[in-house]
Amino acid sequence: MPRHDPTEKTKTEIILTATRLFSEKGWGNVNVEDVVKEVGVTRGAFYHYFKSREELLYAVMVQIFLKNNPYTIALKQKKLNALEKLRFGIKLNQNIQFAPETTKEMQKAFNNPVIFKNNLLMAVNEGSPFIEKLLIAGNEDGSMSVANPKQTAQIFMALFATWLDPDIFKVSANEYADKIQFMEQLAEMLGVPFVDEELREQSMKFHKLYSKN
Repeated sequence: MPRHDPTEKTKTEIILTATRLFSEKGWGNVNVEDVVKEVGVTRGAFYHYFKSREELLYAVMVQIFLKNNPYTIALKQKKLNALEKLRFGIKLNQNIQFAPETTKEMQKAFNNPVIFKNNLLMAVNEGSPFIEKLLIAGNEDGSMSVANPKQTAQIFMALFATWLDPDIFKVSANEYADKIQFMEQLAEMLGVPFVDEELREQSMKFHKLYSKN
């Protein structure tokens, strides 16, 4: 019999179970009933923590991001200055998304407006604080000069999650190269010159990968 047990442990179980089910069946093929049945709780326990399936989706996306957060790894690179750590994190984030299974799943997911919205919110709400830490550290070690670290971090994460994502805005290689060049100019204006030759080349490979699918 399903249990009604509104505890933090139950919430964690719901998120982890939903993460597994979404991975196995796809974002659009799992509903609330599937999750509560698998966990063994009542719908009441589910709605104690999540007002809707959309809220659960957001929690799952945050869970996936935090588990694979490239900026946490970047912050631990003691031999690098803040700007180098930022570059490291951005490149690592792209490498994570190079995985074929990730590519296919993301393409399916972003056709769903709810997931698109949640991804943008997650990038700004959950991802930008890590970028902000790096920008503040850059001001302190002299590798960057950023007037508004919080707002700059949010803008960058919003652009990474939408405008610079080749799976969302499908453009030619030449136009994508122009986007990277514009991003480089914008970043320099904001005091964050993170675009280097390696990142340009990797970004174009990133575009090529998604253009094939």
